[in-house]
Amino acid sequence: MDESSLAVADYLLGQYDNFLQYAGQKDGATRCAQIVQLLLANHVVHDVSDPPVAVQIDAFNAFCSVAMQPQFDVLAGKASRPYDNGRVQVRDELPRPRTLDKYWGYFLSMQGNASTMRFSDNQGVTHHLLCSKGGQQGDGLETIRFAETVHPSIGRICARHLDCKVVGICDDIFIIACLSKALSYAAEMKKILTADLEMDLNVPKFNVFFPHTSFSLDTARSALERSVREDPALADLAAMGARVSTDGMRVAGVLVGVDAWVKTFVSKKARSVITDVAKLNVVTDGLLHNQLLHFCRNARIMRAIKLDHNRSCPLV
Repeated sequence: MDESSLAVADYLLGQYDNFLQYAGQKDGATRCAQIVQLLLANHVVHDVSDPPVAVQIDAFNAFCSVAMQPQFDVLAGKASRPYDNGRVQVRDELPRPRTLDKYWGYFLSMQGNASTMRFSDNQGVTHHLLCSKGGQQGDGLETIRFAETVHPSIGRICARHLDCKVVGICDDIFIIACLSKALSYAAEMKKILTADLEMDLNVPKFNVFFPHTSFSLDTARSALERSVREDPALADLAAMGARVSTDGMRVAGVLVGVDAWVKTFVSKKARSVITDVAKLNVVTDGLLHNQLLHFCRNARIMRAIKLDHNRSCPLV
């Protein structure tokens, strides 16, 4: 699957002019964060009434909730039902990475019918659930499948919002634009994802980052509330209660923001990791102890500090 994964990853980066999807890319989280940081730095014109922002949106339980039919429509390259509020009709062609054609039989056998999920609760009781949506997050092939399924829906919205630059890694999407345009994109995306893919936005991960130093937390909140209040089309976003930041934001686990905020965050994270590492001393098997450190703790701290090659992030 390596060559196919690379081909799909290249497809996801090259299909739309203002949408870069880093799913399947090597170290995609860091690359995604670097592009977000670069796009924010490129906003040299600053309008206090409509400032540049980065809006983060994320779908709730995305991998497990996405509808099956759009998956097979994109794999087949042809719509079996209307999409995009009627702009895409039955039998219209859908963009797709043709390299996945040879995996049609696999997807059909694995996700063409409802499957039975079994799990045991904390009382040891086994439960059986019929699953007819989505797939297993963490599976490499499922990551590619999910990204290419949602790609046309997000890309069509991008084509209508050319003032927005959109960067994503799987279901983590970041919109870089002036506040009014970024919110307009987010509002339309919320409606389209629900109608076409049966996905809902994740309220705790709806964040708006104001990078310009002229904004305090209070003035940033006021600007956001004013924009939402003055545009009836943003009513759906008002109920979500976006979090606001003027220091920075986490882009797929990687920190983007002012140096002081990044250094404080990483220092706190490092101290937490040091505390947790000591708890592993109860594991007496040397190999198992090393694997726990390498695969669990080491990866987390490296993601926290891996911003770019020039930034200094003291750990303590």
